[in-house]
Amino acid sequence: MPYALYYATKPAPPEITAHEVAARLVPVHFSTIQDAIHAAALVIRGGQHAWLIDGPGLRYRTAEIEERCRPILDVIGGRRSGG
Repeated sequence: MPYALYYATKPAPPEITAHEVAARLVPVHFSTIQDAIHAAALVIRGGQHAWLIDGPGLRYRTAEIEERCRPILDVIGGRRSGG
């Protein structure tokens, strides 16, 4: 499972390294980048914050994750307000 999604209930700090993310959060692993992005979209829709997707040859931070999740969120509905 080469792709790891890191997320939390709070937004990622603006200046955080991948090492700090790995030290502070538990990854959820996926076998494909598409699965990791879909999971990130569900995290965002649920009101949490996707911090990082890390995998072979890529590292998507919050803004990149949100951009790649936009088409999914357009279909399933955007971020839900706290609940």
